[in-house]
Amino acid sequence: MLSYRLPHLLLLALVAAICAAPFGADAKPFNFRICFLESASATISNVNLFLTSHSSGHKEEIFSDLSTKNCSSYSTMSLAQGAFNVTAVDSKDSKSILFSTEPIDFVDVNATHFTLWFYIENKTYFKTTEGVIEKLTLNTAYVRVFSLYPLASISLLTRNTNCYRCRNVVSAVVPGNTITKYFQLQVDFPEEISACTNANAKGVCIGTDFSNQTYYFGERGFYTLIVNQNGEIFVQTDIEGDAIHGTARLPILYTFLIIFSLFFIWYVPQNCCPTIAHKIFPRSLLMHPPPSSAYLLVNNAENPRKPQTSATHAIGNPKRSSARLKSLDSFRGMALTIMIFVNYGGGSYNFFDHSKWNGLTVADLVFPWFVWIMGTSMAIAFNSLFKRNTPLKTMLYKIMRRTVLLFAIGVIFINIVFDTRFGRVPGVLQRFAISYFIVALVILFVPKVPSLFYFDGENPNLVCRSGSKQRQGMDDYELNFLLRAIPDVAPYVWEWVVMISLIVLYLCITFLLPVPGCPTGYIGPGGLLAEYGKFAPETGICAGDVNCCEGGAAGHVDRWLLGWKHIYQSPTSQDTYGSGAYDPEGILGSLTSAFICFLGLQAGKIFVHNKSHKARIYRLLTWGAVCCAIAAGLCGASKNDGIIPLSKNLWSLSFVLLMAGFGFIALTAFYILIDVYHFWDGAPFRFVGLNSIFIYVFHETFQMYFPLTYQWEYITHGRAMFMNVTAVSLLVLLCYYCYKIEFFVKI
Repeated sequence: MLSYRLPHLLLLALVAAICAAPFGADAKPFNFRICFLESASATISNVNLFLTSHSSGHKEEIFSDLSTKNCSSYSTMSLAQGAFNVTAVDSKDSKSILFSTEPIDFVDVNATHFTLWFYIENKTYFKTTEGVIEKLTLNTAYVRVFSLYPLASISLLTRNTNCYRCRNVVSAVVPGNTITKYFQLQVDFPEEISACTNANAKGVCIGTDFSNQTYYFGERGFYTLIVNQNGEIFVQTDIEGDAIHGTARLPILYTFLIIFSLFFIWYVPQNCCPTIAHKIFPRSLLMHPPPSSAYLLVNNAENPRKPQTSATHAIGNPKRSSARLKSLDSFRGMALTIMIFVNYGGGSYNFFDHSKWNGLTVADLVFPWFVWIMGTSMAIAFNSLFKRNTPLKTMLYKIMRRTVLLFAIGVIFINIVFDTRFGRVPGVLQRFAISYFIVALVILFVPKVPSLFYFDGENPNLVCRSGSKQRQGMDDYELNFLLRAIPDVAPYVWEWVVMISLIVLYLCITFLLPVPGCPTGYIGPGGLLAEYGKFAPETGICAGDVNCCEGGAAGHVDRWLLGWKHIYQSPTSQDTYGSGAYDPEGILGSLTSAFICFLGLQAGKIFVHNKSHKARIYRLLTWGAVCCAIAAGLCGASKNDGIIPLSKNLWSLSFVLLMAGFGFIALTAFYILIDVYHFWDGAPFRFVGLNSIFIYVFHETFQMYFPLTYQWEYITHGRAMFMNVTAVSLLVLLCYYCYKIEFFVKI
C-alpha cells in the first residue's frame, strides 16, 4: 500500500515545489508602494501598476487607477520576495506604457516594506527599504530626508516645541537627489521642521531659509520628509506607528477601566447590599467603619472630643491607635502609590515623567505633596509631645535622630554610592530630612504669642506649651473678630516671619546672586540649546565640569558647595535642552521645600485649633484657594511667561504654592469622604500611608528585581503599563500584609 502511494506523494511534492520555485521557497511576503517624483509635467495622470516575476513570468496587478502626483499606499503582496519587473500603464489606455523597469530585487532579510521612487521626467528610479531598525524605542519617531533640490545641499533643522527659547538642531544634511538614513525625533510634543541651504553648527541658517512648519509625528512611525525643487517640505508616512500623532493612549484607558471596575465591584456591594458583600468577600477585605469616636477630633453629642487631646504619635501601633486622621494616612498613601508608579516608569509615558523644566505633570505632584503631608503630621505629633510635657532634650534628640536617619538612608540605600569620588549627596529623603529639621526647629524655638489667641476652653499645646494662659476676652471688638477668624494663624505670627524671611533669602539668592557665565536672575535649564544656544561651550557638549548655566543660581550653589561630581548627572532637561549635571533636590530648593512643609504644618494647625467639620473644611479650602491664586499670579497662569514659572526642578515659589494649594484641596476631599461622611475607609491607600518609609525604601531597593521589573522582547506602552501597575499592586498588597500582621516601620 505504501509503495503504491509513494509515487503519488512524490508527485504532489514536486508540483508544490515547482509552484513555489518562481517566488523563492524561503522568501517572505512583502509590502510594496511607489512614489512618483516631479509629476507636474506628466502627460499621464493615473496608471495601473503591475509586478511581473522575473523567474516565472507571473504577472499581478497591484494598483489600479493610481495617481502619479504622490505616493501610493502599501500593498501587501501575496507573492514572495524576489526579482520583479515593475510596469505602469495608462489607466485609460492599456497600450500606453508610462514605464517598464529592469528586474528589481525585492529581497531583504530585515525589511518587509519597499518603496520604488520613480522620476517621471527622465524615467529613472531607485528602491528603498522602510522600517529597518534593530530595536524600536518608545516615544520616538523615525525620520529620513529625501532632497529633490538640485542647486545645493539641504540642511534639515528641527526643534521640539517643548524646548522653550531653544535654537534649532541640524538633524540632517542632504545633497540633491539623495535620501538619508532614518534618525530619531521625540514625539512627546510637536516638532518644528525647516529646510535651509546652509546652516552653521549652532543651527542658525546662513543661507536660504525655505520653509518652516510644525508636525506632530506618531510614536514608532517611519516618515520621509521630501524637500521639493522649491525647498518645500512634504511629510510622507512610510509606516504608521503605534499612534497617528504622539503616543498610544489606549493602554491608559484600559488600565483605568480595569482599576475602576475592580473598585466598583468591591465598593458598591458593601454599601448597597452588605449582606451579599459579607458572603462574597473575606472579612479582611470588607470595610468596617468604626464608631465616630475612633476618628480624629470628631465631636458629637455622645462623644465630645477636643481637638488638642488627639494626635498622631510617632511611637506606637498605628493600627490600634484611635487618634489617627485616616484621611491624612490615605492621602499620604495615594501620593506614595503614584510616586512608586512614576518611579517604576509610569508605562513609559512622558506625562507620567517629570517636566523637562517648566510645567506640571502627574509625576511633579507627588513629592511636594509628600513634604506637605509631613508638615501636617508634624502639627499633630508635636501638639501631642507638648501635651505630654516632653522634655526639650528628648524632643531635640528625636528631631536629630529622625533627620540623620532620613539623610543617611537616602545617601546609603537610595543613592547607592559605589565610588565616594562621584557619589550623589542630595536626594529625595535628604530633602525630607532638611525640610523636617528646619520646620521642627521653628516649632520648638520660635516664640508663640498666646495673648493673640482667643479660645473658649483649653489652649492647644502648640500655642502655649509653657503653661501660660491665653486671653479669655478682649475689649477691642475688631481685634476679637479678627482672632476668631484666624485662630490658627495669629499665635504663630513669628513663625510666619521666620519662614517668609527664608523665602526672601531664597528669592535674593535666585535673582540677585552673580553667576559666572550666566545672566543674573536666570532660572532656566541652561544647556546647549537654551536661550538659542547662548550657553553652548566650544566643546559642543555640557558635561563634567563644563558649566552651561544649568538652573542659574541653584545649580551654581550646588556646584560651589558640593562639586559637580556629587550632584545628579542626568537631569530631566538633558534630552531636550542638552543640559549637564544639575540636581533637582539641590541645596537652594531646600528653602522652598521647607516652606511647603510649613504650609502643611498650617493644615495640621487647622485640625488642632478647630472643632467642627465645617470650620476645618472652610479653612482648608480657603487656604487652598489663596495658595493657588498667588501661584497663578506668579506664573501668569502660563507655562513659561510668568514672573516665576512653575518648575519642579527649581522648586520655584509658584510651584510650591500651587502644590500646597492642591494639597489643601485634596486633603479636604479625603477628609469629607473618609472622616466626615464615612463613604470610604481609605483602602488601599491607607495601608501604604501607614508604612510609608518602609515601602518607599523597599521599592527603591528592589526596583530592578523580578517580579517588580522584567525585560520584554518587544516593549509597548501596554506591556510597560501592565508591568508597572502589577509592581505597584504587589507593593500595595505587601503593605496590606504588613498592616494585618501589625508590622510598621517608624523613624
